[in-house]
Amino acid sequence: MSTKNSSKGPRTGTGNTGTASKPWYAAGLRFTCVPECGRCCTSHEDYAYVYLDDDDLPRLAAHLELDDKTFRQRYTAIDDGDVVLKMDEPDCPFLEGSRCGVYEARPTQCRTFPFWAETLKSRAGWRRNRRFCPGIDEGELQPLRVIQEHLAARNSD
Repeated sequence: MSTKNSSKGPRTGTGNTGTASKPWYAAGLRFTCVPECGRCCTSHEDYAYVYLDDDDLPRLAAHLELDDKTFRQRYTAIDDGDVVLKMDEPDCPFLEGSRCGVYEARPTQCRTFPFWAETLKSRAGWRRNRRFCPGIDEGELQPLRVIQEHLAARNSD
């Protein structure tokens, strides 16, 4: 989930607070998604919105076997001109226990977590996510190329 304070949540910025050619995370970052966790799918202070890209809507609708109009009516809202998931509860509407019920079709914002521009602005910003994400600084080293691909996916719409 992303912040309400910025117009497009984690889509803005480059996450590059190092030199112009080398971000602080240039050597890569350790991250692993912890199975059966689901803690990134709940509201965390500033993280309370799931923004939907144009490609997310038909993918999610098809996964749920709904037409686009029904999906939009049932699961989306407009916030400052952006399409977001309706968050009537503190958890994502697709969170089933501690598992994502739409994992194969999950939104781009979810697919790219935690490699968001706002998370990568600083080492402290990255580590702040440890409060709820046990996979930060754990597991396999994600190379700069992979991090940049995630950033590009969020900025492509």
